[in-house]
Amino acid sequence: MPEPDRPGRPPTAAYLADAIGGPRGIADATIPTVAFVVVNAITGLSAALVVAIAASVLLLAVRIVRREPVQQTFSGMFGVVIAVIIARRTGSASGFFLPGIARNALFLVVGLGSMLVRRPLAGYVLAAFDERYGQWRADPALRRAAHWATLLWVALFGLRVVVQGSLYLADRPGWLAAANLGLGVPLYVATILASVAVVRKLAPAAAAADDDQGVAAGDPGTTKVSGADPDAVGPDAVGPATGSSGGQPAVFAFVEPVGPPSSSAS
Repeated sequence: MPEPDRPGRPPTAAYLADAIGGPRGIADATIPTVAFVVVNAITGLSAALVVAIAASVLLLAVRIVRREPVQQTFSGMFGVVIAVIIARRTGSASGFFLPGIARNALFLVVGLGSMLVRRPLAGYVLAAFDERYGQWRADPALRRAAHWATLLWVALFGLRVVVQGSLYLADRPGWLAAANLGLGVPLYVATILASVAVVRKLAPAAAAADDDQGVAAGDPGTTKVSGADPDAVGPDAVGPATGSSGGQPAVFAFVEPVGPPSSSAS
């Protein structure tokens, strides 16, 4: 995973994209659906179901041969198998998209619930990604950013449920396939970009706090000790940065300031 520009600054969109699997992960999630849509339009449902599973297995095999992480691809293959089973039982191509609609509905409910109880889900994702965000609820700017970032994803899931759910009920598999693709990767990427913009706009203190605490030029691993003489040099002027530089991939990915936010950042 690429390193962020420097501690205390929200990462770039490229950094977020890599956190969710990068272009390869997005392709692995998209190819089986595209294969299903194309083959279903040409030959029919039965062949499309076989091709969708075959595409998922092939993608997994490529990952294994290249000794690359397989968790995302395996999860995607499991989802395709469930979609194929439902499509076979319903006898309709629309059934292939039903698990995706249900999944988006679940995310919508969870996201809305987290906002209603004033515990926006994005904040917990931040903390899971980087342990230095464990105290995000104590920072008003970060709480506000987490709230609006969660709202962005709630809007994404809600739009998918309304559009795709309506097309499913109308039994319009062709339009449902188009909506699945159009509201998939393009809208997902747009929401990632919007999430980055929200954090940069609503929580600028995440970057400013680092500057105010005097990160040494060319040495992002040190911070200025609170209350130290600004003219002092040497070990009395700086101390070791706190927190971990690592984290786990997540839908929302941000980086905590090196030190605790100053009172002005709140």
